[in-house]
Amino acid sequence: MATIPTDLLDRIRDIERRIRGLMASANSSPAMNQVGSGDIVVGDQGRIRARTSLGEDLLLVGRVQPDRDSEAQRYQQGFELRRDDGSLALSLVTADPVNSPVQALRVLDHKGEAVVATDSARGGLARPYLPFPTPVPVGTAGWESTGATEWTTLYAGPGFAQHPRVYCALAVSGTVGAAVRLLVNGAVVGAEQTLSGTAGQTVALTVTLVEDLPASFGDTLSFEIQAKVAATGDTVACQPRGLYGVQS
Repeated sequence: MATIPTDLLDRIRDIERRIRGLMASANSSPAMNQVGSGDIVVGDQGRIRARTSLGEDLLLVGRVQPDRDSEAQRYQQGFELRRDDGSLALSLVTADPVNSPVQALRVLDHKGEAVVATDSARGGLARPYLPFPTPVPVGTAGWESTGATEWTTLYAGPGFAQHPRVYCALAVSGTVGAAVRLLVNGAVVGAEQTLSGTAGQTVALTVTLVEDLPASFGDTLSFEIQAKVAATGDTVACQPRGLYGVQS
């Protein structure tokens, strides 16, 4: 047998090692459940689905039904999120692409009622319905009033804590030195507001308070608007113009 140089044997062994490495690499699949960088792109007919263990849709992003125009291949892209019992919880879709082409964002309860929704026709909020402040008498003769020098409750009413702050607009008319204040569950909220000016004058103004609400979400509230005068014989009258829960 002819003598084979050592360096040639080393080269053959190196080639065999590289071939084994290539074969092992070809037979193994990289992890397909992670994206280190870049985008995942789904076309206009595709969608991303997440399903429950029973095969029911939980999350759907991409093509949703109904199509905008199936014959023209104009598909509707949107978003649907369901509870694990199958009920729809959140959606960005239109059920009538022809007559109502703008998609409405809706939050639904487990019975399918839209509790929060945008208005797809003119914009703004569709649900829930929120009250405007009730129109009140312009003439001060129709307002509740007091001549007491001690704090006297003129208005009272209940409510529920849904926001972290309270907004109160209050029209006041009375003798200089008279004061008004807002109480929530018996605690004074914000500083009392005193009518200022020349002694003996009658002053009218609108007081606006935006203060932290001394309650936790969902608590039952009791509102009181109190007033008092500085001296016997004086008078103060007031009328609530608005009472809202507002964001922080």
